[in-house]
Amino acid sequence: MDAALKEAKSAWNRPIPPEGWIRTLREALGMSLRQLGERAGASKTAVASIERNEAKGTVRRESLVKLADAMDCDLVYAIVPRSSLQEAVSKQAARAAEYIVARVADSMALEAQGTSVAERDQLVLEIADRLRKNLSEIWDV
Repeated sequence: MDAALKEAKSAWNRPIPPEGWIRTLREALGMSLRQLGERAGASKTAVASIERNEAKGTVRRESLVKLADAMDCDLVYAIVPRSSLQEAVSKQAARAAEYIVARVADSMALEAQGTSVAERDQLVLEIADRLRKNLSEIWDV
């Protein structure tokens, strides 16, 4: 999955234009609101509304698909992790392990059974490794 998402991220590493993709592409094609509306089976008022909604981030996906199709374009939709999925899992497993070890270390310190920093670090690594084998456990912390 990481490989497929890496391709998507590298292919789509640019910000959304402030006016949105529909308006940007429509204007690049030299198409008026009326012309796009006619091609999409919508009024120019509806097209303008969709463009405004896209710029605000409140547009419906089906509206984008309809207008993209009318411009002979495809809507490409993806959720791309900021890092790799493997890295996200490793970071969260480490957070969860640190949380678990900290809770236990606090209790042990109260009973005068504290552990050294090196022992705690080793325990965090071991617990994180165990947690990566059962992913559902890492997301509750």
